[in-house]
Amino acid sequence: MWRPTGSVGAVECGLCFRACIIAPGKRGMCQARENRFGTLISLNYGYTKALALDPVEKKPLYHFQPGSMTFSIGAPGCNFTCLGCQNHNLSRPGLDWPAVAASEGIVETLAGVALEQRADSWSFTYSEPTVFFEYAQDLGRQAISQGLPVIWVTNGSMSKEVIETIKVSAMNIDLKSFSDSFYKTVAGGRLSVVAENIERALARDIWVEITTLLIGGLNDSDQELEKLTKYLAGLSLDIPWHVSRFFPHHLQNHIPATPVASLLKAREIGRKNGLRHIYLGNARGQGFSDTICPSCGELLISREGYQINIDRLSSSGECSSCRTPI
Repeated sequence: MWRPTGSVGAVECGLCFRACIIAPGKRGMCQARENRFGTLISLNYGYTKALALDPVEKKPLYHFQPGSMTFSIGAPGCNFTCLGCQNHNLSRPGLDWPAVAASEGIVETLAGVALEQRADSWSFTYSEPTVFFEYAQDLGRQAISQGLPVIWVTNGSMSKEVIETIKVSAMNIDLKSFSDSFYKTVAGGRLSVVAENIERALARDIWVEITTLLIGGLNDSDQELEKLTKYLAGLSLDIPWHVSRFFPHHLQNHIPATPVASLLKAREIGRKNGLRHIYLGNARGQGFSDTICPSCGELLISREGYQINIDRLSSSGECSSCRTPI
């Protein structure tokens, strides 16, 4: 997804908000695309660096096929520069690319593996699927041909053209902060772009869940959490919000782990502003991951880690007690 520019041999990448102008012989910011003689080449097509059969709750998705297993694929590259990235060896691979293109038939081979694993869905995750868009699209077509839904786990900073083109049933989108300053200095992105793409995904009837990693002193103030949760509630009171605990990592090793009390405070603020489904991640505590009926208070799904027990949820996705759609 690119186009030539007015400059001799230069091209403009159309995958994300950066719209990199790439001179001949150079790469875009994500390092996953290179301009070769006026043609933009994907360096990570077929370059599968992470592959697993995961519980869908690990994405995390709690309201999309709960209790199912998803065939999860990651290729290297990312268009963000998060200081605390937990997968930085995958997301920022530098110049470490294969010397030859991916072998022919890799998409069909992975489709066969997914069938053997009896996956319930396919997920593009671990890094940023936007920067392996063509690979994800071709894999997604294979998933759909098997009758399986496609999931994207993403930072939400793809271009409008990408989000309106991808074939996807569900997304977990990081809403890292409700401060553009945080996005620019800590993540290397833009809040406005992420917000626009959350809204575009919802408008396309894609199932959306949101994750926010709380980092002490950076994005966990009461004021910011008020703004963030009011924004989400304005989109839908039923949008699931996953509030995750930060642990020191990568270039943020000097920042201590987020206190569990901060997660509890965020949940309190979110509930006050009307959000009905708030989950606390990277922490253990009673009820942190349970799904409760917002109408009658019945425990519908109990979770302990990635082990779940569907207690009172009907096969049609309603509370068995009061028939509220969940």
